[in-house]
Amino acid sequence: MGNLTVREVVTDVIAKVAPDELPLLAGLEPIDDAGADRVLTRRARGRDPLGFGLDTVVSLVTPVLWIVLTDVAREGVTNVAMGVLARMKRRLRRWLNRRRPMTLPPLDPAQVRHVRSMILTRCAAAGIDDARAAQIADAVAVRLMLGTTSGDAAAGPTT
Repeated sequence: MGNLTVREVVTDVIAKVAPDELPLLAGLEPIDDAGADRVLTRRARGRDPLGFGLDTVVSLVTPVLWIVLTDVAREGVTNVAMGVLARMKRRLRRWLNRRRPMTLPPLDPAQVRHVRSMILTRCAAAGIDDARAAQIADAVAVRLMLGTTSGDAAAGPTT
């Protein structure tokens, strides 16, 4: 079983909880995952390559999910101190896999709960109300627990 990509989880969850943001995801389609992360995390400066200003839209769910899941993909749920060799390996991997999608590591239930908590925190910071934030965080947790093939796994309880 392969790892989920950030784009897969974001797309699946947005389709369920914020389908009005699907055009934003469509705008990110030609951009690789690292580029999409830069677009979604940068401060609004100058012309937006998506054709509309992200700074003018309030409480978008897509950037919240993308940022949290990208952090999980990059660092894992727990921050482990990396030695010089590990940093060099990561740089080499990044250079070799520039156009590959970012993948999420396999997560155990405790880690999924932690990701859910991170999404709740980020949603609150983005001004998303608590009920909506819980809906979003639950959808991500379920998607992460289902793994890569959502049709093959039975839906389990939310964390």
